[in-house]
Amino acid sequence: MNGAAVVAVVVGALVFAVLVGGALKEPSQSVGYERTVDRSYGAEARLLGEVSNRLDEEYRKLLASMAGDSRMTLEEALDTLVLSTASLARAAGTAASPAPWGGAGADVSAAMADRADAMRTLRAAVDGLLGMAPLPVVGAAGLSVRASTPRRISAAGAASELAKVETLLERSDRMYAAGRRALRAGPGHARLLSSVWSGRTAARTSSAARSLVDALTRSPTLAAIHRVELVAHAVALTPAPVPSSAAAASPAVLVVPPTGRIGVGLVVANDGNVAERGIAVRATVTREGGAAHAGKTRRVALTAGGAVSVTLPPFRVVPGNTYSITVTVDPPVANEGGTRTSDTISVGVAPPGPPTVSQLLPAKGPRAGGTAVAILGFGFTWVSGVTFGRARARFQVVSNSQIDAVAPPGAGTVSVRVTNPGGASAPSAADKFAYGR
Repeated sequence: MNGAAVVAVVVGALVFAVLVGGALKEPSQSVGYERTVDRSYGAEARLLGEVSNRLDEEYRKLLASMAGDSRMTLEEALDTLVLSTASLARAAGTAASPAPWGGAGADVSAAMADRADAMRTLRAAVDGLLGMAPLPVVGAAGLSVRASTPRRISAAGAASELAKVETLLERSDRMYAAGRRALRAGPGHARLLSSVWSGRTAARTSSAARSLVDALTRSPTLAAIHRVELVAHAVALTPAPVPSSAAAASPAVLVVPPTGRIGVGLVVANDGNVAERGIAVRATVTREGGAAHAGKTRRVALTAGGAVSVTLPPFRVVPGNTYSITVTVDPPVANEGGTRTSDTISVGVAPPGPPTVSQLLPAKGPRAGGTAVAILGFGFTWVSGVTFGRARARFQVVSNSQIDAVAPPGAGTVSVRVTNPGGASAPSAADKFAYGR
């Protein structure tokens, strides 16, 4: 099926219909006004009927061939029918104003709306049965790789939906025939083309609908291929790795700047021909020589051929340590062989620079200890120890620039040293604490 050609036919016919309608619909209070309206509407409605009949031919061809089509060909055909019949329904609604004799415009408009609804129902039934999804429209706003996947339905459900298609088409034919009769009986005696969609397809009975469903589910060309995988070289870390001496010493280890959290991002692609729901994307971080952290998981859905970037919640880490990060993509249905669903990388968190002590408040206290001392400076975020001379002190990190400590017992003047994974603060005149009597 040449979808572009069908759409071109629809658009060309509707443009012509608008031009004809604009030329003929001259408001008038004369005796011939109703006749003019009917004939003007008849000219437009004949074009609508002609295009609708062409779409009916495409619809019947599709039902006859769909079991042998590829998924892409089938989806293109379904999308084209849905878009074309929807355009036709809108044009029919526009053409019905001013209203022709006997409600003919409303009847024809309702018939075209039912045909559009039938094609939407058909696509939803086939998509739900086969796990397909409408194709993106080039240039359309708001489209994303995160497009929702179709709701899967059973074979019995699909057969039931196909029966609804025929019911809609039968009603559309009755409405179109009523509009055709009304227009012919009106003052203008305008004639419309015959247009019948129902009772002419392979799905016109419930048993035929079930046979069509069976043919679709058994079709080798429509067989589902599950291939959800992790895109190679697409795992990203936050903060980003930077060159360092550690990286030079061990090229297999990525080194990130000093940080207390590492974010993990990755790209997941669906290279199969089936829309997938509930894809689990996981990351687990294990400290070298330690236990695994709790895993972080997010679930995503992908249309066939789609891809999505996934950012997982960050992990807590400690500078100066090396971690093993494993990312895994777990599809809801087993993949075809050869797909890449996991990757493991080693990440070293660089130690911070040694802290600096710039002031003690107060800078003296009794030998018995117990003095509350505010240590001011910088680089205190990951401090692991505070000493007064050789004695260890109790402390609490208030911020990167302040530590509250309790002076231990001591004598004389000692240096207050602060230690983090990058080392101890260098001695200076500012870190001296004097013990008095």
